[in-house]
Amino acid sequence: MVEIKKFKFTLQALYNYKLTVEKLQKAELRRAQQALQELLDEEQRLLKAWADNERSLEEALKKGENVGEALIEHDSYFRYLRDALIEVRKKIVKAEEVVRRCQERLILTMKEIKTYLKLRDEQYQDWMKEVQAEEAKEMDDLVSFNVIKEEVRV
Repeated sequence: MVEIKKFKFTLQALYNYKLTVEKLQKAELRRAQQALQELLDEEQRLLKAWADNERSLEEALKKGENVGEALIEHDSYFRYLRDALIEVRKKIVKAEEVVRRCQERLILTMKEIKTYLKLRDEQYQDWMKEVQAEEAKEMDDLVSFNVIKEEVRV
């Protein structure tokens, strides 16, 4: 009886490596997305502070008490918020770029993994054809042996 060899994907080590790379890239993407989200939250916090400062200034102006002082105080806070928003928005642009690059690298890795899976499937199909051919040959040999054995008996 012929022993059938076990299927072995020739690029298994590389496939396993790419799976590890994919896992690391997904973690990197999550970190980049989290950093971006924190910056977006900071931008929202600053925008809320801006709106709150506007309301506070309007209330101070309605009361009419120390209008000059209120304008100076609120104006300096507006300048601080404007500068902070400019900086946060610069960081957001950079963080979005990092997220985009992470996504691109991950997509490439996932495409490579898909290619390896296709190659593995092709190799498996070839292996199955070989196994079936070996089994068919073995069956033919067995049938031939039985026919010869019957002819010898007769």
